[in-house]
Amino acid sequence: MVCALPALHAIRRAYPAAHLTLLTSPGASGAPWAGELLATLGWLDEISVYHSNDVAGWRNWWRMVQRLRARRFDVWIELPTVLALFRTLIRNAMVARLAGARWGGGWRLATVRIAVRAQSAWLAFDDEVDRLLKILAALGIDAGDAAFPLTLPDHYRDRADELLGPLTPANRRLIAIAPGAKRATNRWPAERFVEVGRQLVGHGFGLVMVGGAAERELCSTVASALGTGNALNLAGRCSLPESCAVLARCALLICNDSGAQHLAAAMGTPCLSLFAARDFGLRWRPHGPQHLVIRKWVPCHTCLLEVCPYDNRCIGLIAVDEVTNAAQRLLNSSPELGPAENSI
Repeated sequence: MVCALPALHAIRRAYPAAHLTLLTSPGASGAPWAGELLATLGWLDEISVYHSNDVAGWRNWWRMVQRLRARRFDVWIELPTVLALFRTLIRNAMVARLAGARWGGGWRLATVRIAVRAQSAWLAFDDEVDRLLKILAALGIDAGDAAFPLTLPDHYRDRADELLGPLTPANRRLIAIAPGAKRATNRWPAERFVEVGRQLVGHGFGLVMVGGAAERELCSTVASALGTGNALNLAGRCSLPESCAVLARCALLICNDSGAQHLAAAMGTPCLSLFAARDFGLRWRPHGPQHLVIRKWVPCHTCLLEVCPYDNRCIGLIAVDEVTNAAQRLLNSSPELGPAENSI
């Protein structure tokens, strides 16, 4: 959802007087989603949320179509997920047609699960922000500068200052660390984050652990190893807007391939992202030239597996010194790195 914000904003700019409705689903009921962050935008007229169980079965599906038809939408713009199946795109196109939209577009297949290793080796993948913007460009919608349209209200920034209080004596710079990730295959070992953190503390930085509630224990383990006064665990203590405000206060985020890197990119904070080799190239890299990504080649790359039979060999090849050296490069760099420096 965060990666889609520039595309949503481009649609708003293309249709400044339209009533803009975002129809979205986080998945099953109770699944986390970006609702609170979307509410801060101010230029979405309506956010319509449904869950997978709401459209389970043909009767529920048809009821949803009827509700949409009653709205009399003129334009339907699809921003499909990168893993959307062909049958999903066909289904969504049918929904748009049956809902009575006068014009629609955007149903583009992004992932073909054939010769996946050859694709990773020979194709250059757009990051997720650019992929969605290119869908709009094909529809004649200008992306402009593709900026993230996040302007947080002051109370979120005030809350971030309050949370960061124990780490912010005068002139102390902060670095965020996000050691978690949804997939176990994307997680760099926690003890290596500790080693990186110790070196950063030795250079006078304060460290902030960020993540969701499910990562609170992992972040607590890392923070405890670094010592009170050096590291602060905010995992599970912040809403998404508060997390964005915290990341905006940091000079750098060091993280796995996870949602944290996209929140940081949206706030203009440079990221040092550690990638496993399980997915297609670096298509989930953070958007912008100010970031660095470390990804190692292994013969079994682009496996697309949820559980690695080789003990996460690819991400395990990333060494502590490699990460600390890359972090130093980012901290010492000019505001923007050149495109050739976008990966190591």
